[in-house]
Amino acid sequence: MSKIGKAVAKSKTMWPRDASKSLKFRMTIPTKQAYPGPPLGPQLGSNGINAPKFCKEFNERTKHFKEGYPMPISLHIYEDRSYKFDMYWPTTSYMIKKAAGINKGGAYIGYEWVGAINMKQVYHIAKNKQENDPRLKHLPLKEMCRNVMEQADKMCVAIVRN
Repeated sequence: MSKIGKAVAKSKTMWPRDASKSLKFRMTIPTKQAYPGPPLGPQLGSNGINAPKFCKEFNERTKHFKEGYPMPISLHIYEDRSYKFDMYWPTTSYMIKKAAGINKGGAYIGYEWVGAINMKQVYHIAKNKQENDPRLKHLPLKEMCRNVMEQADKMCVAIVRN
């Protein structure tokens, strides 16, 4: 058996397939673009989840976002094949790229700048993340702004102080 075949066989044993244990998946799905085809449909179907129903519910819950935002979710599958999913605000790096108007960050940290954002945009990103992401509600806004600035620096996006 090849190395890839062994890795696939090993990964299948990591997640139990029977319904007697609850499972937790983390995935990123574009807003308003969930459909029951691959790769989402087979992953849900192999765990006993009705993929069209899940996609319809996900698209309904993300209808107030712009289409295509990468939405991180945490999916909990229970013993009786019921499920619940928690949605989180799109990633900080995605929001920085949108604010700077770039497609990807720079490759050489500290040597090149691929875009720029101002402090008002940093504050806006941090405020939205703090208000809408339940994992980050406990952080003070000053700390969130510092995290956004560090992430922008790692992506070679300059911060303009006005």
